[in-house]
Amino acid sequence: MRRYTDDKHTSLHRSALASAKIFGHVFGIALTIMLLTGCSRNDGPQRYTVSGKVTYDGKPVPKGFVTFSPDTEAGNSGPGGGAEVRDGVYQTAPGKGVVGGPHRVRIIGFDGIARTESGEELADGAALFPTYQSTVDFPKADATHDFEVTTTVISASGE
Repeated sequence: MRRYTDDKHTSLHRSALASAKIFGHVFGIALTIMLLTGCSRNDGPQRYTVSGKVTYDGKPVPKGFVTFSPDTEAGNSGPGGGAEVRDGVYQTAPGKGVVGGPHRVRIIGFDGIARTESGEELADGAALFPTYQSTVDFPKADATHDFEVTTTVISASGE
């Protein structure tokens, strides 16, 4: 089990807080763009529902977000998708999931305890970990995919 000194814990917390802020801004911009471009229409490529569980060190992530972006470096294209994580479970809205193929996945998780920190309100609570990133090759069908974020994975990635 990895233990953090106060300096490392503070650094991890600051890194996670910064990641959460950046993710929130990016997620908000992406959501605004989707709304402005009429994402409610069903034109465009077929999109499939993705659902699953998100855990951190074996426990359900209380609150968070998972985003799916087609991996253009692997030759995939199309609209991205995302879903809110609640009590360790997520599901994209029907018609708003993935296009299938390789995707870059980003997950941010929070402890779910609203608080104010350094004068800033954190409605979803404190970040549990820095933004987790992975790649998944989704089928061209509805799918279930679980994500296990661990302290070991975070330590190995250097974050």
